[in-house]
Amino acid sequence: MKSEVLLKSRPLLITSWQSALVITLAGLLLRLIGLGSRPLWFDETISAVYAHQDIPTLLQLNAGDNHPPGYYLALKAWITLFGSSDAVVRLLSVWPGVVSIWLVWVIGKRLFPARPGIALAATALTALSPFQVYFSQEARNYSFLELFVLLAFYCWLLGLEENRWWQWLGLAIAGTLGLFCNFTTAFYLAALGFYPFIQFKLYWQRGVLQRLVLTGALTGLFSGILLLPKLTSRLDTIKGNFWIPQPDPLIILRTFYTFIFGAIQAERFVLAFGLALVILIITAAQVIPPLLRGKNAAGLRIAAWMLVTPLGLITVVSLLFQPLYLDKALIACSPFYYLLIGWAIFNPQRQKSGGWLLAAVPVIVAILLALAALPELYTGIINPLYIARYDAPRINRYLNEQSQPGDIVVTATDISWLPLHYYNPGLIPPKYPIKEYPDPNIFPALIKQVGSEWLPEKQIGARTNRFWVVFEINRAEGDLATPPANTTLSTEPAWLHSPDWQRQTLAHFESQYRRLKAVMLDRILLVLYESKNP
Repeated sequence: MKSEVLLKSRPLLITSWQSALVITLAGLLLRLIGLGSRPLWFDETISAVYAHQDIPTLLQLNAGDNHPPGYYLALKAWITLFGSSDAVVRLLSVWPGVVSIWLVWVIGKRLFPARPGIALAATALTALSPFQVYFSQEARNYSFLELFVLLAFYCWLLGLEENRWWQWLGLAIAGTLGLFCNFTTAFYLAALGFYPFIQFKLYWQRGVLQRLVLTGALTGLFSGILLLPKLTSRLDTIKGNFWIPQPDPLIILRTFYTFIFGAIQAERFVLAFGLALVILIITAAQVIPPLLRGKNAAGLRIAAWMLVTPLGLITVVSLLFQPLYLDKALIACSPFYYLLIGWAIFNPQRQKSGGWLLAAVPVIVAILLALAALPELYTGIINPLYIARYDAPRINRYLNEQSQPGDIVVTATDISWLPLHYYNPGLIPPKYPIKEYPDPNIFPALIKQVGSEWLPEKQIGARTNRFWVVFEINRAEGDLATPPANTTLSTEPAWLHSPDWQRQTLAHFESQYRRLKAVMLDRILLVLYESKNP
C-alpha cells in the first residue's frame, strides 16, 4: 500500500519540480533582458565609482554611506574579473535574484508540503514581478539582501525542526553576510529571533532557544567586528543622509502594490493599484480566519509572521526614531506575501468550493499587466518609486554639442551631478554640484576622489561668464524620447524632488543672470545663463 501511494504521488512531485525549474529559468531570462539598455542612475553610479577604487579608498568613501561595504567589495571583485560596462555591473545582482526564486520554491515546499501549488504560485510571482526583476538588475545590494534573508530563514526553519548545529551556523553566516550588505537585514533577523519565544516552553525543552540565542550572539559578534569601524566613525553622517519620509497608512498600502508591479505606466496606475488592493483584500480574507483558529496553520503562521513582523518593526523604528521605511528594503518580505497569495488560491476550502478562481483571476490579470510594463521598465521610461533616473549620456552629448569653450555646468542637486560626471569624465563642459544643496548625498571625499569640487553659488559668476544649470523635473513618459524642447519657463516646472530648493535656486539665477536658453531634455531642465555685465 505504501509503495502504491509513493508511486501515485511521484508524478505530481516531478511535475512540480520541473515546473519550478521552468519558472526559475523564465525568471533568469527576464533578468538578463535589458541589462545595458538604460544608463546607471545616481545610486548605481555610487556603486560603480566605489568599485573602481582600491580597497582602502573604497572603505574610506563608504564610511559616510548609508550602506555597509559588503556589496561594493563584491562588485569590485566582479568588475575586476569581467569588466565594467553597465550590463556587467548590473549582472552581479542577477544571480542572487535568480537563486532567490529557487529558494522561494524550496521554502514554500517546506512550509506547505501537501500543497505544491502554493509554492509554485509564490515562485512564479517572485520570478515574474517587475519589482523583483528590477531589483535583480539594479547595481545595488537589494537582491543580496533578499538572498541572504531567505538563506537565513531556510536555515532557521530547519533548525526549528531538527536543531542541528550546522543549521544554526548557516543562519549565523547568512545573517552576518546579509548585515554586511544591508543593515535592514537586522529587522528580518529580529523576526526570526522573536518567533520561537511565542512557544517558549516547547522550544526551550527541545534546546532550540539556547542554540538560537547563541547563534544571535555569534551573528552580532561577527557582524559587529566587520562593521564596527563604519558604525563608530561616521554614524552621525550616515544618519544625516537619510531623506526617507515617515511611513503612513497610504505608504504601507502602496507597498503591496509595489510587490506586484514595482512600477507601471501612469495611465494604468489606477487599474494596477485597484488590482493590488483586490489581491490584498482577498488574501487577508483567506489568511486571517485560519490564523485565528490556529489549527493546522503552522506554515501559514510562519509566512504571515515573516511578512508582518519586519514590516512592523521598520514602521515602528521609522515613527519613533529615524525614518527607514522603503519598499525596496522590504524586498525580503515580498516572497512571504507571495506565499500567502498562493495560500489564498490553493487552500483546501477554496479547492473544494471552486472559489479559487476568485483569488486566481486578479493575480493572473495583475501579472499580465505587470509584464506588459517590463519593456518600459528596462529602458527607464518608467521608474520604481524613489528612483531619479534619466539618460545621462544623452544629456552629456547635448551639453557637449551646445557649449562654448569656457562654459561650465552646475547641478542644482548632487543626484544629477554624479551620473553626468560619471558618463563624461574630463570632457567639456566640466560639471560641479552647487555647494548649498540642503540634502547632500555626496560627501566631500567622493567629490575629491573623482576630481570635482563643490561650487558655491557666489563663485559661479566669478568662474565663468556662461554656465548651464541642471534641474531635475517630472515629464510625461511620452515626452522622454522627444528631441530637446525649448521652454520659456512661463509656468513653474514640475520638480522631480527637492521642490523648494530647486524653485529657490531657479529664482536666484533668474534674478542674478541673463537667461540665454532653457531646454527640457529627458527628465532634466537645462538653463543657460550669462553674466549681465560680462
